[in-house]
Amino acid sequence: MLLFVPVVLTAQQLRVDTTNSFITYEASHPIHDWSGTSDAVQGVVILENDTPKRMAIAAAVSSFNSKNSNRDAHALEVLEALIFPKVSFYSENMNLNEEALKLSGNLKFHGVAIPLETVARWNKIQDTWILEGNFDVQPSKYDIKLPSFMLVKMRDNIRIRFRLELRTFAP
Repeated sequence: MLLFVPVVLTAQQLRVDTTNSFITYEASHPIHDWSGTSDAVQGVVILENDTPKRMAIAAAVSSFNSKNSNRDAHALEVLEALIFPKVSFYSENMNLNEEALKLSGNLKFHGVAIPLETVARWNKIQDTWILEGNFDVQPSKYDIKLPSFMLVKMRDNIRIRFRLELRTFAP
């Protein structure tokens, strides 16, 4: 007699813990460098058998703080934050190898979605999953007109660093 045992994939939803998560950008101009951080990151990761399968992460453009209100106000103008209020990343293509999580998805910024591949660190500490990593973005590829200072444009490269703490969500 054959016994059929159904294999049940257990899906689990994790949400970003906004009190302990951040996304930081680092930008540069020949005269000075600066960074801005958003602590208002939102997102969801779907696990199947403790392996990440889908992810959606977003932050309001207006939530980034460079500790210079004039620069932040100008950034909101340049980025047309009233028209394009969020930056987001979505992926359904992830590959976990030990603690290295290869992410392939789309980064949507300034109304333009561009494929992005990066490798981030993924680990679990007690009841919290942590995703951290970095990648580079070229603003001009997102149809952003680079601002200038003293007739010199900022560098067309922004480093994005992130650290997200995620916890189980029970509806």
